[in-house]
Amino acid sequence: MNEKTGEPTPDLRSDRDVPSGIHYDPDLAVHEPAEVPVEIPPPSRRRSPLLLFPLGLAGLAVVVYIVFGLIASEGKSPSDYLDEIRLRRADAWEPAFRLSRLLAGNDPVSLDPRFVPDLITVFQSAGDDDPRLRRYLALSLGEVRDPRAVEPLVQSLRDPDVQTAIYAAWALGAIGDARASPALIPLLDHEDAGLRKIAAYALGTLDDPGSIAPLRGLLHDPVEDVAWNAALSLARRGDRAGLPLLLRMLDRAYLDSVRREDESGRPRALTEEQKEDAIRNALRSLVLLRDTDHLDLVRAIRESDPSLQVRQAAFESLALLQPSGR
Repeated sequence: MNEKTGEPTPDLRSDRDVPSGIHYDPDLAVHEPAEVPVEIPPPSRRRSPLLLFPLGLAGLAVVVYIVFGLIASEGKSPSDYLDEIRLRRADAWEPAFRLSRLLAGNDPVSLDPRFVPDLITVFQSAGDDDPRLRRYLALSLGEVRDPRAVEPLVQSLRDPDVQTAIYAAWALGAIGDARASPALIPLLDHEDAGLRKIAAYALGTLDDPGSIAPLRGLLHDPVEDVAWNAALSLARRGDRAGLPLLLRMLDRAYLDSVRREDESGRPRALTEEQKEDAIRNALRSLVLLRDTDHLDLVRAIRESDPSLQVRQAAFESLALLQPSGR
């Protein structure tokens, strides 16, 4: 499959979608030549109030902005954010983002019965708006995990903005309704690796036997992330076809050789955090598969891996995998 590098996946959960590009010219002043005194006076030990004043003013502005932002957001309900989205135009994605953050920490049962239908209506009417608005509304639908959102989210898998389709696929995986499976399976052949990866993840949450064979076919995807997600999803479904790849994900020498393209398209080595995530996910998959054939490998990770978190994950995996009494 050919890779198609699109715009980087924006995600305000990590502050990467905050409007940027504001540049400051460090010196726009015109300076006149100063007269050179005959004798150089000793330097003053006093700090100029003109130097400190701009710094203090800037700090005060930041504090005021934060305080009033907190006050403005405090006590708002999900329905309040929906009203904001309806009223605002160019920056409606901002309350949509805050809504997705709020829903991530709320129990969907506590929502107003009218909220989900209203959210679906706003999502369906946002087709021609800022893609960021559609992305965060899709994310919100995933957070409420309501089956009524399946159909509009399936429609959004064909959104011209690939990132919106990625968010919609994630939301369908979060809802976990098998009706989404026929729409997600074709995405396993999509030219965009990010969409293939998230479709593989989502299918792992859906109880559809028809997705097993397509996921197996993705185990040889040229992009490691995509193949890894296929192996992890198969393990969640109880299928051992991805076991050889899961064992490779436990090998740090293999992980050291993996390269990922950054936002500029340049291949980069995995960070230590990414390697640890891969190992922990593979360990969890061995537990799901009840694999007791590779306990020595898990023990070696428990004893010698440089990461304490990985060693703890191996310890917990062994506790679940070892037969009782051993």
